[in-house]
Amino acid sequence: MLKLFGLLEATAGHKDGRPLAELAAEVGLAKPTAHRILKTLVALGYMERVGNGVYRQTQRIRRLVSDADDRRLVRAADKPLRDLWERSGETVNLGTLRQGKIVYLTVLESRQPLRRTVSPTMTDPFACTALGRAIAAYLPDERLAYLLKTTPLEKRTPHTVVDQTALKKLIAATKVTGVATEEDETDLGVMCVGAPVFDRSGVAAAVSLSAPTARATAASRERWAEWVKATAEQITARLTQPAED
Repeated sequence: MLKLFGLLEATAGHKDGRPLAELAAEVGLAKPTAHRILKTLVALGYMERVGNGVYRQTQRIRRLVSDADDRRLVRAADKPLRDLWERSGETVNLGTLRQGKIVYLTVLESRQPLRRTVSPTMTDPFACTALGRAIAAYLPDERLAYLLKTTPLEKRTPHTVVDQTALKKLIAATKVTGVATEEDETDLGVMCVGAPVFDRSGVAAAVSLSAPTARATAASRERWAEWVKATAEQITARLTQPAED
């Protein structure tokens, strides 16, 4: 039983998983013994194998701590998001990736009559959202490959990108610019720009700004991208600052 909890502790916080050999060495187990325990945890739904002997915790066990993680994210993001909301006058979102979906943790809706309406805890496919692409761009290669392999690409509108090759190019471009964009792919008449948020374990969430395409001039898009990126960096700084004694 102690070794089982040792393996759970050794995989905690490693969103991309850890190799069997590494886990066995850290916990002090022979590889066959570690493999047997991990197989049991997989059967119980607490762990999953993500390829080449790499294991990570599943949503089932992460659910035990995810509420606390979400609260920490929301607290850290509150002021930067509100500053962006006041400055832009547009809808501002904070979202995280779960099982191929973007879960909205915070939504600050634009005061303007023409806007996209989203509620916290609502989900959207990761592939067609700026939030999802911003997060996907900074996932470890193996985890991104697994995500793309196991997540059906849903065609939300006639403009939604559902070709794997095209989507991979968009995700790769996000890593070059630091921001992700989409237009008319989640909802017709709406564009969105997003940027990744990091904690000490890696990419944890993303910030986005949504606006009707009718208000999205070239100058506005450039300005919003800069603001969203700066907001994400502020939240990252809050999440990665040293803990107070």
